[in-house]
This record gives sequence, structure tokens and C-alpha cells, in this order.
Amino acid sequence: MIATAQAHHSIGPYDLTRSATISGVVTQFSWMNPHAYISLNSTEEGAVRNWKVEIESPNALRRSGWTKDSLKAGDHITCIGARAKDPGSYILRGWLVIFPDGHQLSAQADPLGGK
Repeated sequence: MIATAQAHHSIGPYDLTRSATISGVVTQFSWMNPHAYISLNSTEEGAVRNWKVEIESPNALRRSGWTKDSLKAGDHITCIGARAKDPGSYILRGWLVIFPDGHQLSAQADPLGGK
């Protein structure tokens, strides 16, 4: 008998008790496994912060309407998700990406990571 296993990537580093919203300019979109990433420069309190936004795998994102060309450097977006528990980091587990024209793309199938 052959058994299969599903990999699960921990959501433990993120504070899932409240959502966070960041807006800024995309500097890079990495379409890769096991998770895609958005690098985003956001100006907060007069300082530019470089955020790393972790989103789902390319396969899961495709099912939500994403392509490898959905984002490009220079795009202005808003991301909603859960901040990392480490208060000094600028890392977000993204749930939703909102574009200036109002259209949205889901960045995660389940905001609680299947829990």
C-alpha cells in the first residue's frame, strides 16, 4: 500500500487574532513554491518599510485567478492579512490583495490556514 502525505507550512509565526492592512508599491513578485511572495514598500510614519508578504503556492493562487503576471514592480496594492508575531519584523501572511481599481484577488484559500 502506498500512502500520500500533504505538506503543511506552519502559520504559527503569525498573529491570527487580528488582521492588518498595508498599502504600498510592489518591488518584487516571486512566483515560486512552496509559497509565492510579494515585496512591498510602504510608507509609515514618514519612513519607508519593506514588507515581505507570504501568500499561497502558485497552484492554489491559479485557482483563485492569479497568474505569474498578476503583479509587477511599481504596482500600487493593499494587502490584508496577519502580521508576524515578532513585533520588529515587517512580515505579513497575506489573505487578500486589493488593486486601485477595486478588484481583489484572494491570496489564501483559508485565512486560518486550514485550521
